[in-house]
Amino acid sequence: MGHNRVVNKRTKQKIIIMTKTTTVASKAFVAVVAAAMVFSLVAPAAKAATAEELQAQITALMAQISALQGGTTNTTTTTTTSTCASIPAPLTMNASGASVTALQNFLIGAGQSIPAGATGFFGAQTRSALAAWQSANGVSPAAGYYGPVTAAAIAAKCVPATTPTTPTTPTTPTTPTDLEGEGVLETFEIDDSEDQVQEGAEDEVVMELTAEAVDGDVEVNRLTLQLIADEDNDEINPWDVFEEVSMWVDGKKVADFDASDEDNYLEEDDGTFRFSDLGIVLMEDEEAEMSVAVTVQNSVDGAGSAANWNIDVLEARTFDADGVADTDAFDEMGADDADTQDGSGVFTGITDGIDFEIAIEGFEDDATIESNSTSPDSATLKVEDNTSESEDFTVHTFDIEVDDESSDLVLDDAYVWVTISNPNGGVSSFNSTDVVSEITLTIAGQTETGDAVVNENTAIANGTSTRVGYLFEFDGVDLEAGETYEAEVAMSFEGTDNGTAYDAGTTIRTDVDAQESGAKWQVEGLDDDNVLTGTDSSELHTLNTVVPVISAVTSEVDRNEAGDAGTISFEFNVEADGEDDVTLALGNIVRTLTGGTATTTAVVSLSKVSGDATVASGVWTIQDGDDATFVLDVTFTTATSGDNGTYRVSLDSILGVEVDETSAGMSLTDN
Repeated sequence: MGHNRVVNKRTKQKIIIMTKTTTVASKAFVAVVAAAMVFSLVAPAAKAATAEELQAQITALMAQISALQGGTTNTTTTTTTSTCASIPAPLTMNASGASVTALQNFLIGAGQSIPAGATGFFGAQTRSALAAWQSANGVSPAAGYYGPVTAAAIAAKCVPATTPTTPTTPTTPTTPTDLEGEGVLETFEIDDSEDQVQEGAEDEVVMELTAEAVDGDVEVNRLTLQLIADEDNDEINPWDVFEEVSMWVDGKKVADFDASDEDNYLEEDDGTFRFSDLGIVLMEDEEAEMSVAVTVQNSVDGAGSAANWNIDVLEARTFDADGVADTDAFDEMGADDADTQDGSGVFTGITDGIDFEIAIEGFEDDATIESNSTSPDSATLKVEDNTSESEDFTVHTFDIEVDDESSDLVLDDAYVWVTISNPNGGVSSFNSTDVVSEITLTIAGQTETGDAVVNENTAIANGTSTRVGYLFEFDGVDLEAGETYEAEVAMSFEGTDNGTAYDAGTTIRTDVDAQESGAKWQVEGLDDDNVLTGTDSSELHTLNTVVPVISAVTSEVDRNEAGDAGTISFEFNVEADGEDDVTLALGNIVRTLTGGTATTTAVVSLSKVSGDATVASGVWTIQDGDDATFVLDVTFTTATSGDNGTYRVSLDSILGVEVDETSAGMSLTDN
């Protein structure tokens, strides 16, 4: 590292700016005003005023002068303060620190919800809140990215607030701390950030810089950099590829270079350029971090296959406290000539700089179906006992999350599957059209009605299920990058037609699968490819002409003395509190058995303990206004070799009413 020390007398411009208040001008102004007041007061008074009157006027004047000079007074004034602080940009996912906290506080104050609060960490909740604010305030794209455009929009929203204050005696202004010592650069390291940069990307950080000074403070005044294309690139001129290269410190852009103008380069042949008058202060023995970002043009020849670039730092110029210049050429990074950067292959022979690739816009297009915590729990959905249709029920909600690095997407076709189960009641067989009156899907404010396209007329026999596919043809719903969209499935149902169309107790469950063969969702990015993935399912819902009341649910375990068999029992009460009788069969009770292979040989039975209920062919009827208590027994047969283990039963729902009762464990051995 070479050191060329030159005394340079100039005015330094520093990134760290400290304001200084002076009282000289204000004191001069007070003196002038005082003199004028004395003249206007005393001159005419000398002609007509008595000595006592003149003295009183002088005393009043001196009190006013004292107040102007900062003396004590009983009056108050107002000062204007800003309701939100300046927040440096950019801020992206996984960023942290005071700037993130400031942004979160602003968003919360603006009415946006961040469940975790102002944590100082930029996560998915902060991104969603920011995207919502952007959308509401006309910032496009509303992607949840905090860049210069958003920073300007937020700054414009800072409304001055008037706060009453009591004047105090002015304090002596402070003077900015000057550089100290004969500092020089000790280290200057580079590291990569993004290996792929998308066409049209704005301020994408590609290189991280870390510098440290010793023997005193230094000011980094100038950095010389170089952009070099792989010789196999379709486009090798940086001005045809890049719009801008910028320097960032603590999230603030401190310098930028217009990379689109060929004449701006120091050397057109080797792509060198310079950041000057940076004024970045490095305090002695403290590491400073800087970033270099690029803004890429929208259409780059060879993007995705032949657009490989290298960016490197060639030189740094610093000044110490005495104004002595020190120019460092980073030889350890290479001389950036044909010997070290021959450009063959993909940077073969390069031992320095940062490599990155310009990818086709849309290569990160991605969206995922995710569960939504507000999706309805298992429930009994009331249907009519005649030919009338039911009301509409929301049966399932889920989310579509668009990646913040994605381009905006377009939704055309969507599919929802409905699994319909026959409870083994009085109707031996029916199909989906006997049960489902209408199904709708709402996404981003657009609602479409589904058409059954798979298994619409398939017979659903006693004790069996059929999965019916419904197609929803949307007219190009726009899904913006970084946004999360809630999707809602609603259904209405045919009446049970007095027991001749389908049985009360029939169950339905919906699910979505973005990539299901033959029924893929059509969510397209820039390359017209299907970019949605993921699955989600609703809870199980039961169709009944009356909504029962389930209460007093308990469980117990009874193991035999040998420890190789036993029964897990659940007791519960069912009340027909509605407009019709309640029918209960084993098929209306959803349970989960866990613990081992013995669960496959468990025998399940249902019996009445007390109350008013009648049974016919395994179906219990509780008349309107009555109630009955039942016991569900799950009996495990004698354990055989390999069936050792602890077994449990979870009672999930009864007649569509969520229960969530889990038994204690029952340990069985084959002895």
